[in-house]
Amino acid sequence: MDIGRPGNDPATGIIGRFAPSPTGDLHFGSLLAALASFCDARHQRGQWLLRIDDIDEPRSVPGSADAIQRTLERYGFHWDGPVRWQSNRQERYVEALSSLVESGLIFACDCSRRSLPTGQVYPGRCRHRRVSDLPVMHHALRLSLSGTVYFDDAIQGVQRFDLAVDVGDSIVWRRDGLVSYALACAVDDADQVTHVVRGADLLEGTGVQLGIIEALGLTPPIYAHLPVAVNTDGDKLSKHSRAPAISELEPVAVLQRAWQVLGQAPLTSGSVGEFWSEAIPAWDIRRVPQQRRCVV
Repeated sequence: MDIGRPGNDPATGIIGRFAPSPTGDLHFGSLLAALASFCDARHQRGQWLLRIDDIDEPRSVPGSADAIQRTLERYGFHWDGPVRWQSNRQERYVEALSSLVESGLIFACDCSRRSLPTGQVYPGRCRHRRVSDLPVMHHALRLSLSGTVYFDDAIQGVQRFDLAVDVGDSIVWRRDGLVSYALACAVDDADQVTHVVRGADLLEGTGVQLGIIEALGLTPPIYAHLPVAVNTDGDKLSKHSRAPAISELEPVAVLQRAWQVLGQAPLTSGSVGEFWSEAIPAWDIRRVPQQRRCVV
């Protein structure tokens, strides 16, 4: 039996995923999401997919996607099937956008970021510019969102978003011709997975994605949002904050530290293989701390 493949059974219908962007090396914050999503899927004898969210080509770093895969392999992760690439799903995103246009929910927006009120939802200035056909050049396309969405997060509990007040009209297609992360992620998760485990910094974005999923008539996944790893200054560990890469660190020690941060019962493993053979059956998502941030 391969490490990390403890009899995963597609018949369970459980499909998790890890979806890094190829903008740099994996850091400890990324590992938390990978470990939790992997254990959650494998503990339920489900599948675990690796998706590279490479739709934002200007931000992608050459060689990063390959480096991410090598690091995951070194830490003992195994994914089911081939790597999924968002860049290969452009036709599906256009199909989803066309469906939203046909529903009369899309409008063209030429508001600059500078012209919008800081820290507030989009004020609806361009809602009168409804789009009835594609393509639309030199404008961002926004989805008109209203109503309320609820979901029971497996870690954070019941969440409620008033889409008009808490979220606002979301960009689904950028003025540079690229699909937005919100639309791509919403469609991919609804199409391909049943369980999404990720950082609590994306909790508000889940409201947007649920609004998109509902507008498209798709079935949403089950969500679980982990505490986000921050440094002693309170800054989120990220590529932007220059969080150190985990690629050259000793895997067992880093995995054990991540396991501890996630509130799990202590393990005694001394190798990567032993870690996964203990961790997967011992995983308990109910033990994950409910706070939004954790200092590491």
